[in-house]
Amino acid sequence: MALLALLFWAYALVFVKASPVNNGDESLARILNTFQIMDDKDVINAISQALKEASASNDTCGACVGRLAIGKSLSLVRPDLVPATFEKWCNDNKYASKATCATNYHRNTLDASTTGSNFADMLQLMDPYGYDGQLYCHYKDNAACPKPKTPNVTMSHLWPEKQAKHMLAPSSNGSETFNVLHVSDFHIELDYTVGAEVNCSTSMCCTPHSINTKSNVSMNTSLGWNSFYEGSHYDDSNFSFVRGTKLSNPFHNVSIPAPSFGHYECDAPELLINSSLNNVIEFAKNKSLDFKFAIFTGDLVDHDEYTYTDYEMTVKSEQYIMRDMKSRLGDLPVFPVLGNHDTFPYGELAQEGYGFSNKFQWNADMLAEIYQDYGWLDGKQAQYARHHYTGFSVTTKEDLKIISLNSNAFYKKNHYCYWNATDPDSFGQWKFLIDELVESEKHDQRVWIITHIPPISDSLPLPSKIFGEIVERFSPSTIAGIFFGHTHLDQFNLLYAKDSKSIDNVINMAWIGQAVTPWVENNPSWRYYEVDSKTFSIMNSYNYYSKLNETFANDGKEPEWLFEYSARDVYNVSWPSTAPLNATYWHLVAEKIKSDVSYRQLYENLAKRWSPYVPDCSKGKNCQTDYCFLSTFIVDDYDKCVAPLNK
Repeated sequence: MALLALLFWAYALVFVKASPVNNGDESLARILNTFQIMDDKDVINAISQALKEASASNDTCGACVGRLAIGKSLSLVRPDLVPATFEKWCNDNKYASKATCATNYHRNTLDASTTGSNFADMLQLMDPYGYDGQLYCHYKDNAACPKPKTPNVTMSHLWPEKQAKHMLAPSSNGSETFNVLHVSDFHIELDYTVGAEVNCSTSMCCTPHSINTKSNVSMNTSLGWNSFYEGSHYDDSNFSFVRGTKLSNPFHNVSIPAPSFGHYECDAPELLINSSLNNVIEFAKNKSLDFKFAIFTGDLVDHDEYTYTDYEMTVKSEQYIMRDMKSRLGDLPVFPVLGNHDTFPYGELAQEGYGFSNKFQWNADMLAEIYQDYGWLDGKQAQYARHHYTGFSVTTKEDLKIISLNSNAFYKKNHYCYWNATDPDSFGQWKFLIDELVESEKHDQRVWIITHIPPISDSLPLPSKIFGEIVERFSPSTIAGIFFGHTHLDQFNLLYAKDSKSIDNVINMAWIGQAVTPWVENNPSWRYYEVDSKTFSIMNSYNYYSKLNETFANDGKEPEWLFEYSARDVYNVSWPSTAPLNATYWHLVAEKIKSDVSYRQLYENLAKRWSPYVPDCSKGKNCQTDYCFLSTFIVDDYDKCVAPLNK
């Protein structure tokens, strides 16, 4: 009872802050008289009512902060009751849909990717009234609070002063090169079902549970599609294509049936993933192209509703894709990162050393073992990955250092990022990155950084600021390349010094790899880089894609994979043939996209790989934020750039 009394005294103080119109003494007396705690159900009902009252204010920010403070008080004495209490409040007050209330607040189980227990963990450690609460209420609670000012902190004390010799990138004539494969965002849909509903009302179509609840939707038998072969696959021994059995009536009970190789409203069937990997190998063989290694920039698991994203499916998705890459690519080293989908529950990752990281250790153990078994990492590197969120540092046979980071450490949907959020490095990843870069700088070793989420896409502001400062400090001499995935689009990001986006201030750039999954409304694609053997700068990239819509009416045959473009040639930039495609080159590309709608349209065509859903940049507000995305690296800079466009 003493602990519960403490809880309610804490709540009384919270309630006075959240609802200043109430008299504090009256509120306290009412609370203590009303809260006759008998069992767990009584606690849940009482705190749920308190959450309702705290939410009654017209001040959405104060209401959100008040709920967090009430939740924190409960979490300190009964964290096990936090999920049920918040889920009840959410449902009773219709704060969100029943599905969203369950996703956000239902306790963790193995059956669905619900995050209520992670929410409770966060509450125990966070400061609701400080930056933590403001940040959470802006990014995780429907922008209930304005975006708080990013703390003015730095990690510059961890690196030495930059010497004059590190102000320039190493030079080369680019005469000797090697090739590197880049694949990203497979998002395997394990339950992809040929003939399932494409025109669905749920977030993920082409599955057994995809339904169409739209009114007056009739079956569209006039499409002319005929690619409905169940059981099509690639033979395990020689990877030859085996067409399955054609469905006799694919339009039965659906308006638009899912074709064999996938659809634009669905994630990738394993058949499409293996088609892409087979094409990589076939292309390399036909062109006598020797890849030295591959990078994979994350996301193995699909985008299905959290109800259907269970632990077993997450594990299988990760294992299947790693297995498929190994079986197709053979002895080619693959250096991977994990995406925001590659964890359970979705998007969650806890810092080591604060009591909750054991919830996610299974994933690091499993993947580090796979990386070692497949020969991608040695024993020491795999052991490091086990205890650093699957991140690692490896030096290739070519003497290039590759540093892999887990971007869930700065992902804005990860609950564990919202406690002690003014700490620039609660996960320890930035110190790891800085230490590796300092060591490489001493030895004039060039470095590639690979991670999943581009900072301006889904990062929190402070981590993106720190990331930008690190890149600025170690560019252009040490950092030779930065590679992301996540957006599913073929894109790039530029980092500038100061506020001026001029050619004199451009610092470095990042490549964003396009996805194999067609979700949402993109053609599947992959690329490879031509890399300078001396400087490890990118001399060119070559992109390949498949017109997925052409597989809808090809009677179940394999997709045709086509050359799409060369980055050096496509934008018609005057550029020396011996110079790498560095940040200066991409600055010139960005300026074309900014000033000329025809180049903006070209960018969009390439971003979505000429899919039927490419926007028309000449109409309305289409494509207006493209330049902001391409010309910024830090969240605050992007927000500042797009603010006038959103008015």
